[in-house]
Amino acid sequence: MEHAVASGAREHFPDAPLRPVRPQTWSGCFSTQPDAVPAARTYARTRFTMMSWPGDQEDATEVVSELVKNAVEHVGPQHPAGDVVLDLTVTEDETLLIAVTDQNPEFPGFIEAVSAQKSTGLPRVRELGGATTWSPSPDGDKKIVQVRLRPRSSLLADSP
Repeated sequence: MEHAVASGAREHFPDAPLRPVRPQTWSGCFSTQPDAVPAARTYARTRFTMMSWPGDQEDATEVVSELVKNAVEHVGPQHPAGDVVLDLTVTEDETLLIAVTDQNPEFPGFIEAVSAQKSTGLPRVRELGGATTWSPSPDGDKKIVQVRLRPRSSLLADSP
């Protein structure tokens, strides 16, 4: 598996193990149409591998799928030509932040959506270990739904 290394690090420390660059962020833009969901899944799965995130990448990919699907279903009909922006960040402590920005600056019923007793959407994200928050974008014209995922400690113990 390849790891990102700061420029020049190998010349100064040739025996040092390769470590992923942290923090590391990737962003992708998708339509509010249903084909955005599989496209975002593929994009995210590839980026999780490239970022060498030590957590459960399949669970993280499912979280991306649920968030993008929610944006497409709940915002897409009002903004069919709009975009969904997916931001993926791995922090220095290996926390994965998954943020989806859509065209609707409001999220009525957020608490009910997160705490609902079903196995799809935000409750599924909760089942996968995600902590979900939302906020208006800095300009106030959009909303950002963010999920924080931590790798299980057993996965971190196996990482370099």
